[in-house]
Amino acid sequence: MSLYSICEWIQNTGLLTAVRETPWVYPVIMATHLACIALFGGMILMTDLRLLGLALRDQSIAEVVAGLRPFKRIGFVIMVVCGLLMAGSEAPTYYPNPYFWTKMTLLLLVGVHALVFKPTVYDHPEELDQAAVLPARAKAAAVLSLILWVSIPVCGRLIGYYEPHEGKAPQTAAHR
Repeated sequence: MSLYSICEWIQNTGLLTAVRETPWVYPVIMATHLACIALFGGMILMTDLRLLGLALRDQSIAEVVAGLRPFKRIGFVIMVVCGLLMAGSEAPTYYPNPYFWTKMTLLLLVGVHALVFKPTVYDHPEELDQAAVLPARAKAAAVLSLILWVSIPVCGRLIGYYEPHEGKAPQTAAHR
């Protein structure tokens, strides 16, 4: 069984067929996904900017992290579920798409980021507040987080613009 046939099987499950074929379901899921990206992304942005000392300086890092954490978790779960529903409903289309795989790689790197920085930065923000100078690891966590979380929606947006060139002659500038 090939990976492509597995993608077809996934796409053709009852739930994902309904997502793809019911006129209003896919747009609602996409709108929810995009709204969660905006909200979650805003919270990530504020957390990272606070870690860098560029925003919310009147609040402690611990207050910002603790205040946004539950909403980030809920938004992340909803965002991922919606993303899985969309990708699964079009699995054979997503499978050859390099932007989709770049996005998945970036999401994997977010997991690595969490494994590396959660224990030393995000789980103990009160220690960061007590430090005379913000540790380099906290700044590195914030910068890497910003890079990853900006890159992920960019790749997500590019997924829709990918057009495989199977069986087509490459176009030259004169033929566009």
